[in-house]
Amino acid sequence: MTVEAKVYKLLSSDKEFNELLDRIRGKSFPGGYKQGIFTYAIPENPVSVIKPELAPFVRINPNYEIPVFYADDNNLAEEYRVTINFWCRTGAQSEEVAHKMDEILERNGFERYTANEKPRYKDNDIGLLTNIRKYRFFDWKKESE
Repeated sequence: MTVEAKVYKLLSSDKEFNELLDRIRGKSFPGGYKQGIFTYAIPENPVSVIKPELAPFVRINPNYEIPVFYADDNNLAEEYRVTINFWCRTGAQSEEVAHKMDEILERNGFERYTANEKPRYKDNDIGLLTNIRKYRFFDWKKESE
């Protein structure tokens, strides 16, 4: 399973996270999309779902995959990194979503990291706060018997 699929599965299947998104939004995400959580891109065709009234919505993108940690010329693990952007109306909503997202991903072996980026900024095109979270995951290979 790709790292972005793993993150999607963890977030979209978490009952408390789904309830939080519905409560903030005031309804379920429409159009048959599972909770407004997307990988790679948020649909704009045939109908754009990038609308303030549908916030929060989430986009997951992989941005790093590399073998790491070697012993006796054998690769022991793969490191994966993902960037998760999400859009909210207020800073308070952003904090709620970020806290829950951290909880879910950290419980499942991901760790949050940053490289001095802004954690959120105003997207003037749609009047929402764009939030940026980065996580990494080490997939340790199991020793063969």
